[in-house]
Amino acid sequence: MSSQPPYGYGQGGGYQQGGGYGGPPPPGSTPEKTKVGNLDYNVAALLNYLPSCLCCINLVPCILWLATEPKENRFLRFHSIQGLLLFGVWVAIWIVFAILGAVLGVGSMMAPSASGVGLATAGAGLILLVVRLAVLIVLLIIHVLAMVKANQGQMWKLPIIGDIAEKNS
Repeated sequence: MSSQPPYGYGQGGGYQQGGGYGGPPPPGSTPEKTKVGNLDYNVAALLNYLPSCLCCINLVPCILWLATEPKENRFLRFHSIQGLLLFGVWVAIWIVFAILGAVLGVGSMMAPSASGVGLATAGAGLILLVVRLAVLIVLLIIHVLAMVKANQGQMWKLPIIGDIAEKNS
């Protein structure tokens, strides 16, 4: 007989028991699949973190699991709420960069071309582009890490939004 825990959870990984909820329910105690889609809980949790740049596709599983899964399934509800909040962060950052880009675009159109102001706003636009790419790469890395942790059955909390998700799950 194997000493490995079920569902491929490693010895050191697995789900944590602190906080009154662990990960997916233990085998045999409750259904191990979602009511909609008949997915394993860890796979359903993973879907909550699909990157937001994929046409907001991650909203569908987040809302679906919150609406259909029982409140006792805190593992899936936690990841659904955290996925929604992470999407909200993504949208807020997108709006900030859109506003900054519009301000720099208008500023470069209004600046006289004979002065150095037009070059300064073009340089600021390039810096904004580099910062925007760096932030989006960091957000993409966060999404991938969250997907991996959810698939492993772990309750990986992001700063600030993880606490909100834990409180409301």
